[in-house]
Amino acid sequence: MSLVSVAINIYKNQLTNKKKKQSQKQQNGYNSRLGWVFVSKDFTKETTKAVRTYGSLFNVSKDYTYFTPNTFYRNDLRRLSTLRWINAMSIDIDAKNGENEGMTLPDVQESITQVGLPMPSLIVQTPSKGFHVHWFLEQSKRASDKLNAHYSRIQTCIAEMLKGDVNAIGPERLFRLPTDENTVFHSQERVSFDELCEWFQLVQEQDQVDVHTYKKGFCKGYESLLKHPAVQKILEGVNKGQRDTACYTLALAYKAAGYDEKTAEAHLHNWNQKNVPQMRQIEVKRKVKSAYNGRFHAPSAKKIRELSGMLFSYVIWEEAKPREERTYSHIEEWEGDVLAFIRAQGGQVSGAQRDLAEQITSSVDAEKKIPYATFKKVVARLEEQEILSKRVSGKGRGASTELRIIDEVKARRTQSEASKKEQDTAPKNNGLNSNTIKDTVAGGTALPLSTGGILALPKETSTPVILPTYSTRSKPAPIPGTVPCAFVSALYNRNFVDGRFIFRAWGKVQLAFKAFGITYPSIAATEDYLRLAVDAVGLTVEKKGSMIAGDFQGDERFLKYLYGTMKGLFANYRSGQLTQFVKEIEGLGDITLSHIGMKLEDELKADRVVDRELVETKLAEVEREQSARQRRKYYHNHSAFDLNSSLNQFKLFMKTDD
Repeated sequence: MSLVSVAINIYKNQLTNKKKKQSQKQQNGYNSRLGWVFVSKDFTKETTKAVRTYGSLFNVSKDYTYFTPNTFYRNDLRRLSTLRWINAMSIDIDAKNGENEGMTLPDVQESITQVGLPMPSLIVQTPSKGFHVHWFLEQSKRASDKLNAHYSRIQTCIAEMLKGDVNAIGPERLFRLPTDENTVFHSQERVSFDELCEWFQLVQEQDQVDVHTYKKGFCKGYESLLKHPAVQKILEGVNKGQRDTACYTLALAYKAAGYDEKTAEAHLHNWNQKNVPQMRQIEVKRKVKSAYNGRFHAPSAKKIRELSGMLFSYVIWEEAKPREERTYSHIEEWEGDVLAFIRAQGGQVSGAQRDLAEQITSSVDAEKKIPYATFKKVVARLEEQEILSKRVSGKGRGASTELRIIDEVKARRTQSEASKKEQDTAPKNNGLNSNTIKDTVAGGTALPLSTGGILALPKETSTPVILPTYSTRSKPAPIPGTVPCAFVSALYNRNFVDGRFIFRAWGKVQLAFKAFGITYPSIAATEDYLRLAVDAVGLTVEKKGSMIAGDFQGDERFLKYLYGTMKGLFANYRSGQLTQFVKEIEGLGDITLSHIGMKLEDELKADRVVDRELVETKLAEVEREQSARQRRKYYHNHSAFDLNSSLNQFKLFMKTDD
């Protein structure tokens, strides 16, 4: 993929075709939609240049090596604070210093599938044999402090999961310019930022089952900071150039862990003896004093990662109150109550909105009714999610509103998620659904996100479905929206309700198709492929059991058998397709057969072919049939010629004999 294609796909109307003149700026004003793209030769300020038109970008691309996928509102400062638009999620998988040695493009693609990420839009290989992976966003996001911080959290998580560079973090960073030579993969796929947020939340909830979770370097609570391996490594001593930062960071760690200033200073004087060379004692004292008198209550997780070179992250949770004690209940919980009310009325209600709100009570406290303002917010949210349809007839006080559930699948999912939250009233130390974040950590903490994914159930199901309280793991995670509904339904209807397990199962299906050269988007977009995946689940359940039958043999056995079954089913499917094709072309005329051959050739020239190997085999069968017909014609003509020749010789012989 050339830079032209990348630029148009990623920047869209953020760049212009030509530079705006000063008179036009004065007349029309400045366009807040536009952004500046920075290009650089070697990351230094002296070789960095900002461009705002497509022509300028293409002209300078010959002399520059790096570019910013995201754009800025200033042309003189490439900083997080000057960011205007976020267009892509990008990570750097480095292969320097022996890291990721021998990693290939298939390795990267398999890792992306295994962790449940959607297909990237672009992968560029660097001269050091590393990779820059980009996911282009469906809609560009306007940069803000909160969005930038959460972008970096997701980016860090992706980098850690894919063995990328956790130091190359931030939406303002430069990446290698794509060229025809270094682009090793590209697709038309786009991802929404919400989808990445859903994936990030799923990873958090999955990993929080463990003590050392969220990331491999997760630290739970201030009291365990000093015991964490990353902090312990810094305590072993650092080199010149790191001492000041390390001393200040460790002082904050002691402060957060509850040590008084004098005790922390004593510990850090002992630590200073391990440094090469040592700091002056007065400098240690100043760093400790600055930490204890400053506004930060705890060290920056980013600084600990940089100093130790290890994975590290931590969040401090503040317990949530039970729902009945909260002054403002979560909007998601009221959504469940509204849906329960409508379903109790047969899936459709009508009347004045205030009258409807008066009839809806909390499922936790029957005496508590939904506030009218909250009712309107809930209806708007459910309408936006295409769960409810709203129709208003009349005006003013005589207006009547009709609410109808139009998507039972989403409605049940929303109601079940709300009921789970209501049941989780006991205090917990982890988990995003029942806790709020006390953001006291310098450098930021993880934010709670709304659950994602759409749960698929058979449309003909009319009775309410009660979600089971158990799964293949201790606490079910939300169903990811990236997995096709038909596949989710095949597992969910057998009580496999944990999003982590469904994620892994879909990953096995993708890997099975990958063995035949089928790209990931083609699976979900092809009805026959989805049917095969659902059939594979059914066959696997017959052999390895299911949650609903109580004979489940475990995750690994199930997933391994699913992978093999999927490969076998697809091999048979492809063989059947080819056999049917051969039968069909045998009865076709020569002109029609030639036309089919040309269509297959055109199909192979296209950028995206669902099953390239099958198309190539079909084309070979067409050519084989054409060759066979030519041979038959040749033998027929040759045999006719020999017969005529023999008859002529016989006639000549008879005349001579007379």
